[in-house]
Amino acid sequence: MKLPLLFCSLLVAGTVQANPAKLFQQGNKAYADGRFDEAVMAYQEAIAAAPESAEIYYNLGNAQYRVENFGEAQATFEYAASLATTEARRSQCWYNMANCMVKTAETFREREPQAAVHYCRQAAWLYRTALEYNADFSDAAYNLEMSQRIAATIVEEIREQEEKKQQENELIKYIREKLEEFIERQTQLIQIQVAGEPQRLLEQDTRALVTVLEESGLAADIELPDGSVLPGPLKETHEHTLKAALAMAIPDQPKALRELVAALGAAPEDPDQPAEESDEESEDDDDSDMDYEESDEESEMYEEADPFGDFSEYEEIRGVPPPNQTEMDILAEEIQNQERRKKKKSGEYKSVEKDW
Repeated sequence: MKLPLLFCSLLVAGTVQANPAKLFQQGNKAYADGRFDEAVMAYQEAIAAAPESAEIYYNLGNAQYRVENFGEAQATFEYAASLATTEARRSQCWYNMANCMVKTAETFREREPQAAVHYCRQAAWLYRTALEYNADFSDAAYNLEMSQRIAATIVEEIREQEEKKQQENELIKYIREKLEEFIERQTQLIQIQVAGEPQRLLEQDTRALVTVLEESGLAADIELPDGSVLPGPLKETHEHTLKAALAMAIPDQPKALRELVAALGAAPEDPDQPAEESDEESEDDDDSDMDYEESDEESEMYEEADPFGDFSEYEEIRGVPPPNQTEMDILAEEIQNQERRKKKKSGEYKSVEKDW
C-alpha cells in the first residue's frame, strides 16, 4: 500500500529561532532517500517551531507510516486533518488514516482475527469520509471496497476455523467415549476370565479406533516454522491405543487394560465437560452477574457505525506513487480542483453510496 504524496514546500511567516522551512526540506530529503527515521526527527523539530502547520504534520504521518508506527501515524494524520484548510487535503488525511487502520488489521489477522475485522470495518468508514470530502478520489473508492473484501475474507476464515474446532471437539468426545467403552469391556473380560471371540472383537474395535486416530491427522507430529517438531494432540493417545490392540492379540489382558487407561488419560479433556470453578471465582461471577439492556439509541448508534457492506472483486489495497510533487504540481492540482468545483452545480453533487 502506498501513501499520498508529501507536501514539498512550506511557507512560514515571521522569524523564529529554528527554521521550520529548512527542517521541513531536510525531512523531505531524508524521506526521499528512504531514511524515514531521520525524516521523523526532522519533521518533529519543524513542528516544534511551526505547531500549526498541517503540511508538516501530514508529512510526519507519512514518515511514521513508513517506519510502521501505524498508531502514531494515524493520530498525526487526524491532527493534520483538523489543521487542513482545503477539503482535498482533509480527504488525503482521512485516506491515510484508513490505510493505517488496514495495516493495523494485518498485524492482528493471525492472533486476533476478530480485531482485524474491526479495524478493516473502521478503515472502510474512514475511506467513506475521505470520499465525502473528495467524491472523485478513485483510490479511496477502490480501497473502500478492498477493505470490505478483506473483512469478509477474515470473517470466512473465522467461520472455517470455528467449524474445524467443532469437528475436532466432536472427534475428541467420540474417542474418549470409545476408550471408556473399551476399558469397561476389557475389565469385564478380565473379571470373568474370558478371552476367545469376545477379546478378538474388542481387538478389532480397538484397531478401528487406531485407524480413526491416524486419519484424523491429530496424531502426527506438527512441524513448526523454525524446524522444531511438536507432537500432535492425539499422538500419545494413538500410541497407547495401538499398544492396547497389540496386547489384546497375544492376549495380554492386564497390559491391554493398562494401555487403554493410559490412552484415555493422554486424550484431551472432553470439550463439553464444564470446568470446575473455585469458590472465589464463583463469588466474583455473582458480583458481576448483572443484566445490561441496550437502549434503542445505542443500538441505532452501533448499527450506523458499522461500515461493512457489499464489495467488488479487487486484489490489493491501492495507493498513490511516492513523493515527487513540486510546488507547481501542488498549485496546478489545487487549480484543477477549484475548476471542478465551479463546474458542479448544487444539484449535481456526486453522492457516495453507503451500504450501512
